[in-house]
Amino acid sequence: MSFAKQNPKIPEGINTSADNPLKEFFILLAGVLLVLGVSVALLLLLANTFAPHIPFHYEQQLTNKYGEWSKSKTESSLALQEAEAAVQDLGQQLAAQADLGSDISVHFHLLDQAETPNAFATLGGHIFVTTGLLKEVSSENALAMVLAHEIAHIKFRHPAQSLSGGLLVQLFLSIITGGQNATALQNTTQQAGLLTMLGFSRQMESKADDAALTTLENYYGHLAGAEEFFSKVLAQHGQARWQALFTSHPDLRQRIDHIQRRAEQQSGANSGDNTAQAITPLDPRLANFDA
Repeated sequence: MSFAKQNPKIPEGINTSADNPLKEFFILLAGVLLVLGVSVALLLLLANTFAPHIPFHYEQQLTNKYGEWSKSKTESSLALQEAEAAVQDLGQQLAAQADLGSDISVHFHLLDQAETPNAFATLGGHIFVTTGLLKEVSSENALAMVLAHEIAHIKFRHPAQSLSGGLLVQLFLSIITGGQNATALQNTTQQAGLLTMLGFSRQMESKADDAALTTLENYYGHLAGAEEFFSKVLAQHGQARWQALFTSHPDLRQRIDHIQRRAEQQSGANSGDNTAQAITPLDPRLANFDA
């Protein structure tokens, strides 16, 4: 019996890769981010699908504090209270033309924020308008477009969708990045889902614009003046300023063009001659309001 005099020679490089380790790392990282991005998208899709079916009275129960807060504004000036009443009156008339569900109601609140022209819808049918926005409109039609847009968000249950999506994404990220040392990874995964979340939001904004224009057609019979607020913001502040205030909204120029196209389709190419007569002046409680 004979034995080998030495162990067989092991080939060199058997436990090493010819690829650069950094390349393998980035491939792995890309795969992880892809999985995270797909997971976030699926969670948002789940929220968008099921949130509108949550009974609306659940939202109202969660937001009763808004109504209590509005009633407790005893220190507001008389002008502010009257202006809020005017917004409430116009908003309710528009809501009656917005084809809301029988269980959905809307409530309007005026915020004394003169430097910020803004309006937003929240859970429970609450819509907030700033006094700064009132200074940017010169007709009821312009204000009505903004209010109808926010009413449409309530109609389509967009606040519930956004909140549900955000909560699901945060829960998911908390589970996979749990621990005190996972902050950096959590920030990275949040950024990975940002574009997807922004895309859903822009779809909501475009859908709300279309529904708002239909509401104005039902209420006024035309769309004259609907683009005034957006045109003024674009002229005074430019697209950059608009994006800073409303980052989720579609391109402002495209938005104005879309409104104008709808107006032309609704009233015909020769409607411009009668536009001035079609404009409805602001309620005196709003036209004379000075926060």
